[in-house]
Amino acid sequence: MEYLYNSRFAPSQFIQEKILKNGKICAVHETPDQMVNRVVGAIYAADQKFTTSKLAGAFADSIGSMMDAGSIVFSTPIMTNAGRLDFRRPLSACTVPPVNLNGDWSNIRKMVDTYHAEAMGTGFNFDMVNDPVEVLLKLNEIAVAGSKSGNEDRPVGNMGICSIDHPQIANFVVAKSLRRGLDWKFNISVDTPEVFWLAAESASNWRLRDGSAISASALLDLIVESAHHCADPGIVFMDRINRDNPIPGAGRYMSIAPCAEVGLVPGETCQFGYLNLGAFVSNKTIDIEALQSVTALMTRALDDCLEISLESYQVEESKEVVGLRRKIGIGICGLADMLVKLNIPYDSEEGREISRDVVALINYTSKVASHELAQVRGSFRAMDLLYGCRHIEEPSYVQQRYGNHSTRWVSEADWYSLGNKIRKTKQLRHSTTIALPPTGRSGLVINASPGVEPLFSFKNPDGEIREVVRQLIPDNEILQKISESGKIPASVSETTRRVLVTSTDIAAIDHLKMVAALQTVVDESISKTINLRAEATVSEVREIYESAYRLGLKGMTMYREGSSISQPVRLK
Repeated sequence: MEYLYNSRFAPSQFIQEKILKNGKICAVHETPDQMVNRVVGAIYAADQKFTTSKLAGAFADSIGSMMDAGSIVFSTPIMTNAGRLDFRRPLSACTVPPVNLNGDWSNIRKMVDTYHAEAMGTGFNFDMVNDPVEVLLKLNEIAVAGSKSGNEDRPVGNMGICSIDHPQIANFVVAKSLRRGLDWKFNISVDTPEVFWLAAESASNWRLRDGSAISASALLDLIVESAHHCADPGIVFMDRINRDNPIPGAGRYMSIAPCAEVGLVPGETCQFGYLNLGAFVSNKTIDIEALQSVTALMTRALDDCLEISLESYQVEESKEVVGLRRKIGIGICGLADMLVKLNIPYDSEEGREISRDVVALINYTSKVASHELAQVRGSFRAMDLLYGCRHIEEPSYVQQRYGNHSTRWVSEADWYSLGNKIRKTKQLRHSTTIALPPTGRSGLVINASPGVEPLFSFKNPDGEIREVVRQLIPDNEILQKISESGKIPASVSETTRRVLVTSTDIAAIDHLKMVAALQTVVDESISKTINLRAEATVSEVREIYESAYRLGLKGMTMYREGSSISQPVRLK
């Protein structure tokens, strides 16, 4: 049957013009509701391959209704590319191009340009090149040229990582700090294994790959001084990320997505969709049943998006590895909004616990849904590997990975039971199901606070006071003062001021503790920026990096206000 969803999505004029039109999420003459219709229609077409047209239509209607209500939003590649008649592109957000960086640069350029034109950010590992800075600059030139070519429908991020034992690591660390005037399209991170941090703590020398030695503490100083100066490099713990790779037999993670939320093997991509947690809170209560229902629907929708991608990749290696691993990433936005509605401060133990428990529920529910989908649609192909699939080889893998402590809605026994079912039936549709990207422009589409971040400001990007602030402070006179000053007046109760704490008023350790709380209940890593005021010192930055190591995080980036020439959001 012919299917058409009749969307009523009508965001503000600011969002229509600045986010949807200028960001090319909507086509030139496309309205926001038509964009939703297009996306929902594409999901319907993919879904009906596995079920009846009637059931696919009912499912697509549910997805459309949730998009209209702002309880979910898809990644910008999905909103931009799904259902477009003028071109066919994958719906993936990021990849690690399967290229040899010591090879032919015309081939490298062609592949990178292809992925960027398909709206995918790219991640690279510079360990195998002699001069990582030279390669970084060449790749950045390709990215800059691509951004000006008119072939890219969204700004794509890029990540370059290099191991701390590379002979040229010092030059890599300061690559951006020494070239602040360059038009940078790359983030950079240093891969730091745990043994490096032990050397830095004990003031020992650190041996580089060429046999030379350098003070580990001095090298760490160089990293934090550069980060203090220009916000790069971040740090990444690829050993920790690979430790949680569920199918090492299908490839080792070589790099990370541009915002560090997932590890990727060469050619691998991920499809993202986000739940707006603030939309599930009413009268200071989370609607748990609704959250579970929407999580299951999003799992199915992202599987449909993955099917569309598999038919659309221009790079053959991506078709192969994506079919092998079938990675999806259900993320969140509106976490800060949720906490404000619950009247819980972001930087409190209660805030971290409720956030962890909600994300644990999303993770568990998505894996139950993935197991059920596999019964109809089949498992990711790597489930049948002779070795290297931890779901099969390690009897208590799921329980040990996620269920070592019970959360309020998911018990250790729940995880054990699910893991048992997966191992015995070999039925799981996706190797990973949950990821926590930054949700930058996607969150803006529905006026949700970004990713797992606290509030950056009391205003929306259009200058209007955020709805959660209005709900908490209904006094128009006080709201006017907040609008003018960017601060909560002292006349407002201390409890309310605590709940409305913004990013740069939160201690760095409390940012890190939120990541640490969530890290235990997600598949891989987390995109989270530690925002610091301009006056933060180098020693404070070093303490943040050391705390990230001690807390067992998989990566960390920080941003000191004013340290980047192109600061995206002015902090107040």
